[in-house]
Amino acid sequence: MILDSIKEQFKKKGFWKTIEFYFCRVMSKAALKVVGTYAANHGKLHRNYIVFKNRTMQDMTDNARAFFEYLVHNEAYKNYQIIWMVSDKRKFRKCKYKNVKFVTAESRNGWTSPLAYYYGAVSGFFFYTNNTAYLNLHHCPGQITVNLWHGCGYKDVPREKRENTGASMMHFDYALVPGEAFVETKSRYWKCPKEKILPLGYPRYDWMLHPSMNSQDIIWKMFGMKADKAILWMPTFRNSEVLDSAESKIKLPFPLPGFKNEEELRHLDKTLKHLNVLLIIKKHPVQKEWDIEEDAFENIRFVNQEMLDQKEIQLYELISASDGLISDYSSVAVDYMLLNRPLAFVLSDMQQYKETRGFVFENPQEYMPGEKIYDLKGLEEFAVHVSGEKDLYREERRKLLPVMHQMPVKENYSKALAEFLKL
Repeated sequence: MILDSIKEQFKKKGFWKTIEFYFCRVMSKAALKVVGTYAANHGKLHRNYIVFKNRTMQDMTDNARAFFEYLVHNEAYKNYQIIWMVSDKRKFRKCKYKNVKFVTAESRNGWTSPLAYYYGAVSGFFFYTNNTAYLNLHHCPGQITVNLWHGCGYKDVPREKRENTGASMMHFDYALVPGEAFVETKSRYWKCPKEKILPLGYPRYDWMLHPSMNSQDIIWKMFGMKADKAILWMPTFRNSEVLDSAESKIKLPFPLPGFKNEEELRHLDKTLKHLNVLLIIKKHPVQKEWDIEEDAFENIRFVNQEMLDQKEIQLYELISASDGLISDYSSVAVDYMLLNRPLAFVLSDMQQYKETRGFVFENPQEYMPGEKIYDLKGLEEFAVHVSGEKDLYREERRKLLPVMHQMPVKENYSKALAEFLKL
């Protein structure tokens, strides 16, 4: 596995960049051993220090960003020192937040600043959304580590990893899930006591339920166009940048599930134009080999995190602007239930997915309150239903909502977390 990783680095970066990458990795691990250990053993815990660490290369997004914004805009937390661990602190020179520092961790060339290990060791709170990257592997007694996570859906731990989930992912005092249905599944996933799993919901729900703009303004700012309805499609990844991804074993005839070729996507585009419906396809950040001519469509738009950053729109604000969602096995379908709008699930590779990645529920379709789609025809029918405001699964969503989410729906999810932690 290590050899495969090295080969992939040589392929991507070339000889000298690969040498630089592994040199930085070695030096970073040395800094963890020296700085992290010393700070943990001889340093002092600062209860008013809060660290935020998001997914690699995605920096200030998702649940970490949502909770951070709640804190910095709330006068009650003005005495806290916030530390963001980002891929390159130089990118945030123009960010002028009071009492906020940026330090480099997990940069593109493999470097993590010794300062990151220092703050990881002495901060009173450490929040992360994917894994800690061992940044607080050594820390002072009394630190509270909170796994904000990035969503609970239908996917299980890949079969070959079920006996060995990494310590950087499992080490926490608390982890968030949307509702009671996921306390058992995530306790099993992380091999931790159920008491550590908090069904409080996610801070990013605040963006989705209370966006900064109305739906029309979000769509216009993002794409410069108007439509009668907007459907968001967020497929999970199959062929992944992650080397040992179980999903990479799934072979699809086209990058988007449910299609045989690009011609079918063009056919859908014509249907959408006739209906005056905009289809927004959000590309998964770790999906690779996205061989689609994106500019060839009139009523289909593709979006990635970089585009959202440029427009200064959070993903969950874009989600709030849609009139319907197409998903598959992703956690976004669970989140979307809070909006009480039409859902659809593309399940054309469900058997392959079951055999490779697997599902957390024995019968996952029982937890999918939406139209089941397997081909172009199903996608077109869903577009027609959304266009005509025909909601076929409203009752099923109503029954499942209290199973999947803690009820009642909160006015402010970030506030609920802050109050639980007694910040």
